[in-house]
Amino acid sequence: MTSCKSDGDLIFNDDFEYHEVGTAPLGPWSTSGKGIVKIDTTKSHTGNQSVYFESGEGYSNRAFLRLEGTPLFPFMYNRITGSFYIWLDEASPDGIHWTMVQATGPVKDANYKSEVRYGGQHNQRFMANYDTKGKKTDCWHHSATTIPEKQWSKIGWQFDGRNQTMKFWLNNILIEDLTVQGQGQGCVSEDLDGQWVFPVFEELMIGWVDYQTGGGTRRFWIDDVKFYQ
Repeated sequence: MTSCKSDGDLIFNDDFEYHEVGTAPLGPWSTSGKGIVKIDTTKSHTGNQSVYFESGEGYSNRAFLRLEGTPLFPFMYNRITGSFYIWLDEASPDGIHWTMVQATGPVKDANYKSEVRYGGQHNQRFMANYDTKGKKTDCWHHSATTIPEKQWSKIGWQFDGRNQTMKFWLNNILIEDLTVQGQGQGCVSEDLDGQWVFPVFEELMIGWVDYQTGGGTRRFWIDDVKFYQ
């Protein structure tokens, strides 16, 4: 693995110190899913507050914070570089596909939308994922690195729409087997011949979703969200 930071010129920072405890963070944030999202004082990476998330089984019980529109979108060069700290009680069981950061939007000069994601699936190992609406794809790219539990860990990512590339950092170390450019290891469906065609980004979500049932409840905290240009 190569030492590399996701940091650049800071354009957005939220340490959640100025949001009301017990409620979901307000603008520019909104929430997505039936899971719990609220400001909490139980754990924090810095300061006294963070965001507590609790997600359940299946997509409807996801727990996400969402950003769209101003002041962040559109990102310069259609490239999103960000980071946050996460404390995860327990990752999803083996075989449960999960996502913790994703960006979505329409594909330029096409009639479908696409979504790039980082999460995991097998034995708590990270995975890059690509999916579409209007085309059938659902593609994957697995890593040998597992997600840490019961400690603060820094998650960094870059979704580069111009170069059709995505990268992932864990505690400022580039996880090289999670870099995807143009195509991953395989797809459920092949409407795009295995290609990962990136969108014009319009929305970003951080949090957690287990797509299948049988995984139980995920409990975690996120703090110090940053975006760079």
